[in-house]
Amino acid sequence: MTDINLASGASYFRSPAPAIRTAIQALEAGATGHGTAEGIPELRAALVERYRQEAIDITPEQVLITPGSKQALFYLFTVLLQQDSNEVVVPTPAWFGFQELMGYCKGKMIQLPTTAASDFSLPTSALRQVLNENTRILLLTNPGNPTGRVYSKQELEELLEVTKEYPNLYVISDEIYDFVTYDGPFTSVLACEGDKERVVVVNGFSKSFAMSDWRLGYLVGPQELVKRCTAFQAATIAGVSKFLQKGAIAAIQERDQVLPSMLEVLQENRTLMASGLKEIPHLPFFVPQGAYYFFPDFSHYLPCSTPTSHILNSSIELCAYLTEIYKLQLSPGDFFGLPGHARMSFAVEREVLAEALSRLKEALAGLIQSE
Repeated sequence: MTDINLASGASYFRSPAPAIRTAIQALEAGATGHGTAEGIPELRAALVERYRQEAIDITPEQVLITPGSKQALFYLFTVLLQQDSNEVVVPTPAWFGFQELMGYCKGKMIQLPTTAASDFSLPTSALRQVLNENTRILLLTNPGNPTGRVYSKQELEELLEVTKEYPNLYVISDEIYDFVTYDGPFTSVLACEGDKERVVVVNGFSKSFAMSDWRLGYLVGPQELVKRCTAFQAATIAGVSKFLQKGAIAAIQERDQVLPSMLEVLQENRTLMASGLKEIPHLPFFVPQGAYYFFPDFSHYLPCSTPTSHILNSSIELCAYLTEIYKLQLSPGDFFGLPGHARMSFAVEREVLAEALSRLKEALAGLIQSE
């Protein structure tokens, strides 16, 4: 039995051919010297044009190219969180990397739970209950990881109406999956009505373009904040390799040629996983509107015992059992702030996905629920 990994955040697709070809050409042309800390002008201009086509007006001075979106978040946390009392409000379930980054920064994370019963919506009433004078960041993920939830323009504007009441609060929207949506157009927080002086987008090429190991991200925000983050980057890692940035230009400029085929596969895989999960009793799930994960609720099967009478009390233990016995890796919901669930990627080959669903169905059917 071969291992199947549905726990990974990386897709199985190859990076776009235009990006690979352009990066190689740039290497051969000698693009290996020092660049500018903020990123090469051509890539920043390409991103400005990308947003201009979405009726979002930004300038190159509002863009910083970073070695991955995680690094962009780290810069923002470091610059904005100056005291231990500062708070970052994060709707959960959310990507576990946020909490990991907070371990190296001042401030503390405040989880704002959302539920599958409400389709992981974020009511403004719930947001108002947690915001205070110590809140420095509201950190959104849109589309969501692990839920696949996409905030509508109306939802975002309602949230911005609340956050504008707090003059020291920044809204950071992690939009790394923005080109991976299924049920309608995606709206960036940058396209919303309202004051943008405290709104920041973090994005990159790893998810939508299958360029995970290129380590290419960027942030878009108020010019003064971008300057502070650029100074931090200049003092630490200096900047991002120029030949990688050249490849990213090709990816963003030729996205209409490279993205549809990947999205078509993901659309089909989403349908396949939804059908497979429906065949498993007592396994409710939210159909993702974006990204490439399902986040089903395994609570009905917990606690339970295996055919060898081993007790499984949590989704962590259930996932460990699936890995050990069925060679099937899922990511426990505990890591994302919602125990009892597990994240399952469908960004894998179709035959691999079909086999994974078959193994999961067999595994759960063999468990004995505790009375």
